[in-house]
Amino acid sequence: MQHPLPGRRQAQPSGVIETLSAGYTAVNRQLWVLMLPILLDVFLWLGPHVSYSPLVGPVVTQAAEWTRQVALGPRRGPANPDLVGSLDDSRQWLIARTDETNGLDALAWGPIALPSPATLPSASDELAFVSGWFEGVALFGASLALGLLLGGWFYAGLANASAGSRDGPLAAGRGTPRAVIDVLGLTGVLLGTAFLLGVPVVLLIGFTALLSPPVAALGGALVAGGVLFAAVHLFFAVDAIFISNAGPLTAIQRSVGVVRRHLRASVALILLTWLILAGMAQVWDALGNTLQSPVGVALAILGNAYIASGLIAAGMIFYTQRTEPGLAMKTAG
Repeated sequence: MQHPLPGRRQAQPSGVIETLSAGYTAVNRQLWVLMLPILLDVFLWLGPHVSYSPLVGPVVTQAAEWTRQVALGPRRGPANPDLVGSLDDSRQWLIARTDETNGLDALAWGPIALPSPATLPSASDELAFVSGWFEGVALFGASLALGLLLGGWFYAGLANASAGSRDGPLAAGRGTPRAVIDVLGLTGVLLGTAFLLGVPVVLLIGFTALLSPPVAALGGALVAGGVLFAAVHLFFAVDAIFISNAGPLTAIQRSVGVVRRHLRASVALILLTWLILAGMAQVWDALGNTLQSPVGVALAILGNAYIASGLIAAGMIFYTQRTEPGLAMKTAG
């Protein structure tokens, strides 16, 4: 109350590079948040490798057979051997891919998933197969739910760090369930909107492709541009949930407002974030494949956790400085 004007001056938005630096400074103040993605990656690396191939294999085989019958007819010979060979190759590739994919990777899926290297190898060659649909669905659902809770805890810790708070893990975990519910609500709103708007557009493009492929290609490019436009404007929606305790619709409004008011800086930060993540993903993959295990994998896990956490914190600081002057002043202090 005694010094409102200096506080306002301290809360002035900083540049993109300064914001990125501030993100890593915030992570350095709350290093405990790094333990969540690191421990999860270590578990996925050294823990059990679960395969859903006993469930996926029959489904893929039946789908390939159904496609063959629709395309060639059930009582005719293979008029198109290339099609039959392509279907068989696709079936074998999907089954092999299912064996390579760890079903527990669902722990790192979702809108607020913990950052994890894209190609994390398994230290064990033994597979644990899931043979029952009930067990498979239960395991998959439990993995997604646990991943959401861990991700919510992680994002809450980064939000506290970005706001200049030094609260520990317990304080960050108190509001996690509510934030996760809001994130699920946000996801539901976005998926519902995408379904209502996207299905008619996709069908229209599909029918147009039969008559005029160039027009359909132009329509596809416009759809891709629309998706990119939406992704940019919704970039800070999750940040709004964890920093401003906003509901799904309010989070969308706040994110769109930040991008519109600070379009150039927002686009620069988003592009830098995406480019850094894409580039570092190649680095982690190279480390895991070139350096002798476990050194390469360990470096990839540690590096990915720190780099990704700093970028997420930078986005939160960017949002905070432009929407929460009180929190921005605390961060600057």
